[in-house]
Amino acid sequence: MSLRGLINSRILFSVIIIIIVGGLLTIWQARHSVEREVNSSFNLALQMIDLGFSHLSRTSMTEYEWLQQISAIQHTRHLHISILNEDNEEVEWFVSDNVDEELPPEWFQRAVKTTYPFSNYDIKLADGRVKKIIVRADPMDEIAEAWEESESYFWSVMTMIAVIFLAINFVFNSMLQNVRTIVVGLRRVESGQYGRKLPPFKISEFDAIATEINHLSDALKVAKENNQALARHTMQIQESERRNLSRELHDEMGQSLTAIKAMSTAIRQPGTDVAKISDSIAEICNHLAGVVRSMMRTLHPLSLADLGLGATLADLVNEWRRRHPDLVIKLDYDDRLDDISHELAIHVYRIAQECLTNVVRHANATEVTLLIRQEGEHTSPRVVMRIRDNGQGGESSGHGFGVLAMRERVENMGGRFRFESEAGKGVNVSVWMPIIEKTENE
Repeated sequence: MSLRGLINSRILFSVIIIIIVGGLLTIWQARHSVEREVNSSFNLALQMIDLGFSHLSRTSMTEYEWLQQISAIQHTRHLHISILNEDNEEVEWFVSDNVDEELPPEWFQRAVKTTYPFSNYDIKLADGRVKKIIVRADPMDEIAEAWEESESYFWSVMTMIAVIFLAINFVFNSMLQNVRTIVVGLRRVESGQYGRKLPPFKISEFDAIATEINHLSDALKVAKENNQALARHTMQIQESERRNLSRELHDEMGQSLTAIKAMSTAIRQPGTDVAKISDSIAEICNHLAGVVRSMMRTLHPLSLADLGLGATLADLVNEWRRRHPDLVIKLDYDDRLDDISHELAIHVYRIAQECLTNVVRHANATEVTLLIRQEGEHTSPRVVMRIRDNGQGGESSGHGFGVLAMRERVENMGGRFRFESEAGKGVNVSVWMPIIEKTENE
């Protein structure tokens, strides 16, 4: 069900409940009001009849005199007077003036009416006859007034409910228009149209939602641009690595194999110094082995699967120490991390490798510390990496391709990445990644 249908159905249900409860209360109040008013008028009329006939009881009245007396009393509200004739039959002698008035509905009369009092009077005429009159309470005037009041109250309530209903629907029309605008904006975000922003709204809550969606669009746009740039950079790196690999294979492997082939041909010639040629071939093979190991380490650290993460990181640090003897590299490694999965170990290794590469290329540092430990054993075990250098800092804002690649690795593993660089205080990289244990296959 739509929001409009839900609200309208709730309003309709509430209106029905209000009408039923209000109608019952109105009938109950009208019933008691009519009973009170009629009893009061009837008691007053009885007092008037008692006073009038007691004054005339000392002399016998002619028929004209007592008819005048009763006719005066008949005009009292909520009173009905009838006469018994010689056959003891009740006769409507006095006709009410309001016989043409519109009566309330029958169901309302039955709901409001109750048992009302009546009284009999004997009147002695001058000729010796005795006339009997019956005085009853007549609630129809009061019931008619109660019906008019109830009808006015009902229509005033219905008018008020209609006004409220129209006002609520007017407000909801405006709100639903805002909702439709927001939905259109979300669909644009879903389709990748991050440049089109939602307009400001007059309602503060919708304006806050629109502002957050606009911020989300900006963030997604930046993330998309970063991912595209990172993808292009990754392809450039791949092509560069392929070119380097091709060049090294051509320059190192090709030339060395050509030299070995030439030496193997020369060794067949008589008078050739076999020992010298053999030493040259062995030296070329050792050089090729070093080239292959360097290429394999660049492509994938094979020692990671065989020796574990700790030994592989130690080999990486020793290699950087050999290349840059002036740089002091400190490694603080937790041996418990040797039990993590190969996937997580690769990410830890590549992050450490990227950080050392950045230090050497950009930091102008003399010392770098790598702290790689396991924390939160019983609650949420995680790998914690803190890599700090004492270089110049302040030049990188953390949006370079190397930093973006590290952030992408960490966030893909469900972790958190923080890059801090302050001028004159070096760079501090902090990483938290959840522990993933080794599987049986690993």
